[in-house]
Amino acid sequence: MVLNFIVLFISLANINFQNLDYDNWELKKDKDSIKVYIRNVNESTKEYRAETIIRSDIDKIFNIITDFDNSYKWMYKLNSSKILKKTDSLMYVYFVVDMSWPLKNRDLVSDAVIKRDIDKIKIEMNSTPDYIPLNNKLVRINKSRSIWNLEKIDDFSTKVTLQSYAVVDGIPIFIMDLFILDSPMYSMTRLREKF
Repeated sequence: MVLNFIVLFISLANINFQNLDYDNWELKKDKDSIKVYIRNVNESTKEYRAETIIRSDIDKIFNIITDFDNSYKWMYKLNSSKILKKTDSLMYVYFVVDMSWPLKNRDLVSDAVIKRDIDKIKIEMNSTPDYIPLNNKLVRINKSRSIWNLEKIDDFSTKVTLQSYAVVDGIPIFIMDLFILDSPMYSMTRLREKF
């Protein structure tokens, strides 16, 4: 009986914690029908969530997002991007991020796990820094996570949400603060322009 009470208490505490966590988002930009929210992951890392509605069907948007060989053409500050390995539900992708002089460019290797439902698609990307050898001309980003959520509204419109953070060592906080606001606005705008 006592054990059941403890399990119930922990479960309720987790539910409350998750709700508080969600409430920690703060709206930082609301422009051109794109909203960008920010929250702290820890003392030195912030996470953004950007959302908008795109006038296109869900599959066309999914195809653009998962065409990682061409992500550099529309995603913020990417010098290059490519698919390293691909199956129906899993990809490994490689990005080179332009940090601008005098900072050294970064690279990132991620898996991309794809989950489909009737009216929803989720693409969850987590860093896999040891998947390929280091490039000594670049600084490897060892910890990052991005989640694309696509929700069908109707045959002609889709809600698109991107939630992301990365631990980028050696970058001044004021530069990261600019990056974390500019990145989702730029990428969502460019994605929307494709339709």
